[in-house]
Amino acid sequence: MMKKISDLDIKSKKYIIFDLDGTLIDSIGVWNITDQKLIYKYSGLSVDLLEIQKIRDNFLNTHVNHDIYLSFCNYLIKKYHFKDINDEKLLQDRWRISSDILKNEMDYKEGVVPLIKHLKKLGYILILATMTTDVQIDIYTKKNIKMISQMNILDTFDYIIKKEDVSKKKPDPEIYLKVLDYFHANKEECLIFEDSYTGVLAAKNAGIEVVNIYDSYADIDRDKIRNITDYEINSYNEVLDYLNK
Repeated sequence: MMKKISDLDIKSKKYIIFDLDGTLIDSIGVWNITDQKLIYKYSGLSVDLLEIQKIRDNFLNTHVNHDIYLSFCNYLIKKYHFKDINDEKLLQDRWRISSDILKNEMDYKEGVVPLIKHLKKLGYILILATMTTDVQIDIYTKKNIKMISQMNILDTFDYIIKKEDVSKKKPDPEIYLKVLDYFHANKEECLIFEDSYTGVLAAKNAGIEVVNIYDSYADIDRDKIRNITDYEINSYNEVLDYLNK
């Protein structure tokens, strides 16, 4: 049963684990826009952004390929009958289109920076556990001036585990189990922040308490999220208020 954030026993926690895309930053819409541009460029079709998200989410949730994004590009080529391009070149084009947005427009969600700094000050061990790639993290930590000027992920988190470090994607709990193994930590000492249903489910599959931070792109799974998450917040300011009290 979902509890209020005020019911959280934060003093029993030692490790605070965050997802990245959709959790710390508003980035999910970038991929909708990127894939919309790719589809129009190579097929001439104008596909609704919400429809694109449904298609991509369904593909990512039902495929387990190690190089999932290359496989998704191959899927787009077949579904929309792209001509004169293969999956590797399409993936490169996908990165090119998205990179400009990630570098110039991405920002932390409201309340993220003060919360992270406050948790750091209180002595919690902070972990980033994300299916984000090295390429994206490189942009956020070396090229996005807006984000770097507020907080550099590389200097802030005590441990970062990403897509290249795991063989299975969420909702498989591998990424979180690796965090437990790395720190020799108990599940009860950990708390996870996630935005999506697959992320929350991965946390639950690992047996770790999870806070769902609201993200509009996860609305399609809102009921499923509420059925399994331990806590739900609309803003990180709610957590800050709780800590200050």
